[in-house]
Amino acid sequence: VVAFFLGSQLMDDEDELGPAGIADSSGDQSLPRSVVTKLIKDLTPPTLRCSPEAQALIHECLGEFLQMLTAEANEASTRDKKNTISETHLTQALHSLGFDRFISACNPQSGAPLDPKAALRAERKKSKKAQRSELSPEELLRMQQELFAGAKERFDASRSTTQTEVTQPGKV
Repeated sequence: VVAFFLGSQLMDDEDELGPAGIADSSGDQSLPRSVVTKLIKDLTPPTLRCSPEAQALIHECLGEFLQMLTAEANEASTRDKKNTISETHLTQALHSLGFDRFISACNPQSGAPLDPKAALRAERKKSKKAQRSELSPEELLRMQQELFAGAKERFDASRSTTQTEVTQPGKV
């Protein structure tokens, strides 16, 4: 979810994170300043400038927000007796922290996964499944059209039965 908010732009910054992404000696983990600066530039109009002090304050606020969200999501996962924080735990955390307006932005649009890697895995799985099929694409398309036609017939039949029952309540 956090990666979604940040446009999947999380990266290591040698100034703030050490070589394996490990936080500096202060123990404070935060977003790299370069990511925050890029977000500010991407999200503000080109005519608007942001002072270094304002950028530092935004960086501090983002770090605090992420700490609060992570702590709340950790509590939600603990309540569910899970060892891994899931998207559900993060949306519960957003709700309990009063950030309900962000929850809809976290839900995938049209069934697409939020995680780009998950989308890639789903696409690969889909293509492998099609490759394993012994039928040609034309045969698969014909079968799909037959299934759609059958479903439409069943749907139309159920609608006509329902409409008959509504117009003639005493007759079944």
